[in-house]
Amino acid sequence: MSLFLRTCLIILLYPLTIYSQQPAYTILGEEQFRGVQVYDVIQDTNSNFYIATSQGLYFYDFYTYHLIECVDAKTISSFNFVINSEGDIFCHNLNNQVFKVKRGVCELFYEVSNENTSPDMSLSVSDDDNLIVGTKNILVINKAGEKIFEKKLKNNYLSPAFSIKGKGTMFHLSGTDSVITYQKGKFTSHKIKNDPYSNSKIHTLRFFEFKNQHYVIELETKSIYLFDIHTFKLKKQKRNSVFERTKSIRIYFSGQEIWVTGTLPGVSILRNNLSDTNSRLFFEDYFISDVYKDKEGNILLSTFDKGILLIKDIQVSDVIYTFWDDPIVSLCNYSDSAVLLGSSKGKLLLYEKDKLKTIRDSGNKPIESITTNHDNSLFLFDDGGIKMYNKEKGTLFNVNEAALKDAVFVSKEDFYIGTNLGISKAKFKSTNSFDFMHFEKIRARTYFLEYNKKDKLLYAATSDGLYLISEDNSTNKIKYKNEDIYPISLLYVEGRIYASIKNGSIIIIEKEDVKGVLNPTYNGKPIEVNKMLVYQNHIVAITSVGLCKLNLKGEIIENITSIYGLYGKRIIDFTINQNHLWVSHSGGLQHIDLAYIPRKLPVLHVSISSFWVNDAQEKMARNKELESNQRKVQFVLSTPTLRNRENITYHYKLDGYDTGWNKSSYEANKISYNALAPGKYTFLVKVERFGLFSNPVSYTFKIATPFYASWWFILTIILLFILSVYAVFRWQLNSQREKSRRINELNSSKLTAIQSQMNPHFIFNSLNSIQDLILKGDVENSYSYITTFSNLVRRTLNYSERDFIDFDQEIKLIEIYLSLEKLRFKKDFTYTVLTNEIADIQIPPMLIQPFIENALVHGLLHKVGPKELVISFELEENLICTIRDNGIGREAAKAIKKRQKSEHESFSGKAIRNRFEILSKVFNEQFGYEYEDLFENNVLCGTKVTLHIPVKHEF
Repeated sequence: MSLFLRTCLIILLYPLTIYSQQPAYTILGEEQFRGVQVYDVIQDTNSNFYIATSQGLYFYDFYTYHLIECVDAKTISSFNFVINSEGDIFCHNLNNQVFKVKRGVCELFYEVSNENTSPDMSLSVSDDDNLIVGTKNILVINKAGEKIFEKKLKNNYLSPAFSIKGKGTMFHLSGTDSVITYQKGKFTSHKIKNDPYSNSKIHTLRFFEFKNQHYVIELETKSIYLFDIHTFKLKKQKRNSVFERTKSIRIYFSGQEIWVTGTLPGVSILRNNLSDTNSRLFFEDYFISDVYKDKEGNILLSTFDKGILLIKDIQVSDVIYTFWDDPIVSLCNYSDSAVLLGSSKGKLLLYEKDKLKTIRDSGNKPIESITTNHDNSLFLFDDGGIKMYNKEKGTLFNVNEAALKDAVFVSKEDFYIGTNLGISKAKFKSTNSFDFMHFEKIRARTYFLEYNKKDKLLYAATSDGLYLISEDNSTNKIKYKNEDIYPISLLYVEGRIYASIKNGSIIIIEKEDVKGVLNPTYNGKPIEVNKMLVYQNHIVAITSVGLCKLNLKGEIIENITSIYGLYGKRIIDFTINQNHLWVSHSGGLQHIDLAYIPRKLPVLHVSISSFWVNDAQEKMARNKELESNQRKVQFVLSTPTLRNRENITYHYKLDGYDTGWNKSSYEANKISYNALAPGKYTFLVKVERFGLFSNPVSYTFKIATPFYASWWFILTIILLFILSVYAVFRWQLNSQREKSRRINELNSSKLTAIQSQMNPHFIFNSLNSIQDLILKGDVENSYSYITTFSNLVRRTLNYSERDFIDFDQEIKLIEIYLSLEKLRFKKDFTYTVLTNEIADIQIPPMLIQPFIENALVHGLLHKVGPKELVISFELEENLICTIRDNGIGREAAKAIKKRQKSEHESFSGKAIRNRFEILSKVFNEQFGYEYEDLFENNVLCGTKVTLHIPVKHEF
């Protein structure tokens, strides 16, 4: 059969079969209206919805539900929406109040007087756009809410109003053969001419239109008549049991279908003709209170307690079976119109010709994999071990004890199996036995197998990477960029293998070479692709955004989840055979004919529904002027659609702020900018669905520049700031200089004072030494000592006013002092000064002499035997002076001092510490000294003191 004939046949037969299955649907407002009775639905001129419920009137803008308050309403329930040409919506309550609703505001429009009240009220809009109220009498209300005409009746029950273009609005007077027509300010009575072959008495007629013809149904007898609007003749039609299910019926027209409901749950659908009795009852779990077809062509079924059933396409069927207690976890093709099913409880089922057949009614574990051979005579599946069902013989037998992960048949009897233990090649024998060959090089758990029929190559996705098995049974690992590949799905298409991996990429492989990588995206974001199947040179795959159709470039061209009513359902498994798509999801098993082309979706439009400034809604105006402090803005976007919302993307940018287009999903319709600078901005937005864009919408506004942001104010502030900084800097600089000068003067005074105090101290000690020599009668040494002492005093007085002296001068001063001390100690004392050729530096005067004196007085004076003193210098960043003696040590010196009951600390010790502290502060560096006891063979042999002295370089 040619493709053209097949397509024609599908088009002709599809309407005949689709109505045997319930249409696919989702639920709108399921949480919002849980436990609430929904009575009526209507759309305004902007496509927004108004919903009449037992809890009041709601406004739905495709994003949120808003309860509309009406302060004059005596009850909160309302019914019977109608709309005029200007978009004014009318409804009424049971207290005979009529309300007008527009732009989300409800107000009392007209209140029927007590003498006109009736248990039933109907509303309709006349040709001249007046509101017609059918109660005890017929009232005509103009747009100002004033009664302009009234048709008084004699206690006749009025049927619901029925408007015919060009013929006015009709009411049937119950129990009579009269029809009252209102047209252009006039009421006219007409006599109904009953079919002469009908002996039925007319009770109450309900008018309706179907396929451009007009009908009436007698609500008491359920007789159906063809109604001639010109002659008012009735022609009896064949009875239809669809209208006889309940005593009270309601009829709704949705363009091509008649929906019949009543006082019992469920609804029947008539499409072909009124005598079609094959339409079964749908939605039997729901009480249908209203049927409304919106501007997109969606059908909305209002219910009691369970929200609004949304049918996006009446020709897309709902689930075949729900399998609530035993979900289907695996699917396998059997024929063009049949499929094998594996359940979570281990059942193996065959769905064929609208019937479900059980092959095996229980098992040890879920059947997660089913494979058939080329003529569907063998079924291979998993049941804790690998099982095979021979359909021809009706026998079931074991194949292998391993856990089956995947399998592929390469001929009627030959197949590969992937298990938790690796990969095996098997051949089925007529004796229900098998020849096995296990691939020893592949011992890893195997997840997926795919066979390249053209090149006779097997690809295996394992826990150890992707393997290739050739026809000669040789194995080879395939890598990408020298790294192992770990596919989560494999697909063979026209000589290529498509391997999807967890990061969302699809690797394309020809034989054993990687030929490219696809990176599928959805709304600009990467998606993960799981199970893949091929359909008409396209890829159908379970993805992170649902079941999608992709081209061979990895681009999503269709979201099957959205188009075929699967949104909100978790896809478990699917399979494709010819044009038949079988899907197992959280709702059950669904069969979709991929050859059916859904009607063309309407062109999308986007609007800026509101504009917010500083969290307050602003009235929108062209070139809106904002104050300088109004810097936070928000745009609320609206696209009136209930179809493919998950496939819709907003593209927006703010000229003057954004450098490029941004994207957001349909639900993220509030676009905010929090801290805009003064200036002129234009906000642009367009909506995109499957690569098709709407016309952009723009809104321009301007934020005023504050006075403090003007150029002259900024320049003044900058100049004042510079002057202030300069003044503060000069003041700080002068203050710092003065402070430094005072500190330096103070430190210099302290050093001078200390040095001046040290001089008398030193002289006093020297005079004591001379006195000691004279008392001993050593006149010669006394004279020599006095001469040397005079030289030392002269130098000391000369250096005492200076902060730094040459290093050579300090060494000379030390040598003169040591020569004096040698006269006192005589031959027992020897000293050595090692300068290590240090030159061209200056150091503070009289820092070293007190430590030398300390070594002599406390270390060497009380020592018996030779007394040695070594003074050495090293120049690093500072001058390091080491003074080493072989005296009695610090502990012994302390003991002698204690016996002599000397309780005060020597003046030179305090002065030295003070000098080092001052020098550390002045030079911002740590200077000082440290003592160390010297030992030889664990016996104390002297003391060493190390000084860290600041230096100044002369060059």
